[in-house]
Amino acid sequence: MRKVGEKISLVILSLVYLLCSLRYFPDQPTASLFNTATHLLTVAPFLIGALLLFNSFYQRQAGERPAPAKMIQLCLTLGIIIEFFIGIFNYLEINQVG
Repeated sequence: MRKVGEKISLVILSLVYLLCSLRYFPDQPTASLFNTATHLLTVAPFLIGALLLFNSFYQRQAGERPAPAKMIQLCLTLGIIIEFFIGIFNYLEINQVG
């Protein structure tokens, strides 16, 4: 049963991450797709770097590699957190006065 729960949580995290990464332009599906893909490729190096740091710290502390499912969950969770801060930055940048 644990494997089913892990798969469900991975699917939910993946959908939430893609929803957070979506760059929507009304009545312009190609622009939405292009900007979403560009954004995902822009954020990917930060996620990969954060995962490499976590993996090295985990290996140093525990002496073993973390499970792949845990690494994917961590990657998606970090991605959601990063998207949250990018969204706040974009919102504040758009609503600046001056």
